[in-house]
Amino acid sequence: MPLVNPLAKTDIYGFQTLHREIGYYISKLEQYDKSLKFFDEAIKKTPDDKRALIGRSRARSKVIQYEGALEDVNRALSLDPDDLVVLADRALNTYLCCEFEEGLVKNMRMLPKRQKPDNFKMGVMQCSDAIENCLGDRAGKPLRDHFQIIRRLAWKKNYAAQKPFEPKPTNMPKRRKKIMLSKLLEVEGVKEPVQPKHMKRQVQTIPDANKLLNIRDSLHSVQPDNEPIPKCSKPFPFRPLQHHTTNIENYMAEKYLDAMYLDKIFLKKLQKEPGAKSPNKEGTKKIHQLAKNCFKNVSYKQELLRTRRPFYFIKYQEARVSGALKERQKCELANQQQQVKNEADILSSKMLEAFERKDLRTLLDVVEKLKRFCDTKPTTMLPTKSDYMKEIYDKVCSAFYDMYRVNKDHSQFQQTKRIYCMLGMHLSRPPSADSVVDQFKNVFLDYKKKINDFSLRLENATTEEEVCWYYHELSRFEYESSHYDLSRLYAKKCIKEAHQLGNEKWVFNSTMMMLKNNLAEHNKNDAKNDLVVAMNCVQKLQDPDKIDFIEKCLDVVEHVEFEDLFGSKQLEKRENRIIQMMTSSKMKDEVAHLFRQMAAMPASRRMTVMPGVRVENKGTQRVSAKARTMSIMPASRENEMPPTKAKSGLKEIFDLHV
Repeated sequence: MPLVNPLAKTDIYGFQTLHREIGYYISKLEQYDKSLKFFDEAIKKTPDDKRALIGRSRARSKVIQYEGALEDVNRALSLDPDDLVVLADRALNTYLCCEFEEGLVKNMRMLPKRQKPDNFKMGVMQCSDAIENCLGDRAGKPLRDHFQIIRRLAWKKNYAAQKPFEPKPTNMPKRRKKIMLSKLLEVEGVKEPVQPKHMKRQVQTIPDANKLLNIRDSLHSVQPDNEPIPKCSKPFPFRPLQHHTTNIENYMAEKYLDAMYLDKIFLKKLQKEPGAKSPNKEGTKKIHQLAKNCFKNVSYKQELLRTRRPFYFIKYQEARVSGALKERQKCELANQQQQVKNEADILSSKMLEAFERKDLRTLLDVVEKLKRFCDTKPTTMLPTKSDYMKEIYDKVCSAFYDMYRVNKDHSQFQQTKRIYCMLGMHLSRPPSADSVVDQFKNVFLDYKKKINDFSLRLENATTEEEVCWYYHELSRFEYESSHYDLSRLYAKKCIKEAHQLGNEKWVFNSTMMMLKNNLAEHNKNDAKNDLVVAMNCVQKLQDPDKIDFIEKCLDVVEHVEFEDLFGSKQLEKRENRIIQMMTSSKMKDEVAHLFRQMAAMPASRRMTVMPGVRVENKGTQRVSAKARTMSIMPASRENEMPPTKAKSGLKEIFDLHV
């Protein structure tokens, strides 16, 4: 009698059927992924359980694991070859594995043995329909229509087959990774300006003239400029029904997945979305893995559907629709186009109303809604999309151009205050009920998100008016984010595009953005030069009101005095950077001690570490003569100038947040 180990773990009572029945119960709840775990455990305990094998095969087919389901069905048939239910499951899984001919044979053999339930009859219909869709008359003549494409692929394959064998060494030397310029800029915290895709220059490699060809060299030693495919001797009149398009991937996904193709696009872009990343690395990794698995399943399901109903079959059926169906489709399309046009007209009328009121903030909000609406609608639904986009570009340009104005009925003090607000300069007086000053009130905007959105739009921009608008908006957003270098760069690019387009209004708007950046960095001479350029643009447009406005701006810039309110902070940052540049810790300590000794000395005997920044003693702030004579009360004098700086820093009130 064998000895029994008392410490051995015993199986649960009824383990032969327990895991299997739990799996069936969970399958009824349509949680097939979870049920597979229990079916696996049941088959592990009892490998010859036919009912467990059938349950796992059906659960696998529900989660699109048709090959595994077919293996389980074959194992169940090895236990009972005459089970008609298992034979029906085998025929169905053969069809789902896209083996239509084999599935048709299996269903035809079993059809005389069992008429009801009609599993085999439906299998015959499904397999026959799939074969007819691929090869029958209902699929048209795909080989003839795609002859030129097939011929080109065959020539390429034949050309590659004749290429001589080139042995490659197994131990390849490791190459040093080249650090790209964009990665260096990211490490240093410097942003690279965005350019449209059609304007990016492609780097062309220049062949080495010293390397001459020998007789031993083959035809494959030099890459030809064109493909080695001879032209057809006679013209071929047939063409594919589907024209070439760059959006063929999404177009095919829409045909097979219907509205689910949007989910496929979302899952594809989710891994690169910044919102999917979080400090929780495990959660981020789990989200990315779920998105990857879901995208894989959706793509696999689309390929299965495409195997049953090829794309050329769908296009051929669309071309052969009846006349009554075509008329009905035309009427439905016309109704949808009219509905979309009405919605676009409503947004366009709101934009025109805001433009007539000269309400820039509302106009930009409506423009953003109209732009997003036009982007979501295809050209078939909105044939006049280009007209709406041209209207958007024109109104936005004119709205920014009209914003730079003064009211002649106002006093000199009010006009000067308005100019201070427009140019982003500080004021020590609270804002009034001025309609233009109201445009500069603080409104929260996520400028980082705005910059990312307009950067993506700029990369895909096609027209020059669109490029000018995006460059101007990026310049404005970078200015609000205090990135004055990037803002100035985008403004210069906008001026360049506007000159090529011949639009002086965009030149004027971008020049004013450069003026704001120069004033923010206290560059008075560059600001004067920008106003001279703006004066030339206004003179070309023959606008006397804008000429008067530019003259007042010149007077304001001439008399403005910049005070150093942040000099101490800049000096402290400069000293910290100098300390970090030291190689050893001993040198860092010595330099830090030197800076502490310099800070204890009087300002007149102290050497500054930043040229152009004066060092002053604490408590003795320099105040100009004009600032000492200013009053915080409303002035009745016409020619009084507002103070240039505010001690409390009211920049947030007057920033351009529209």
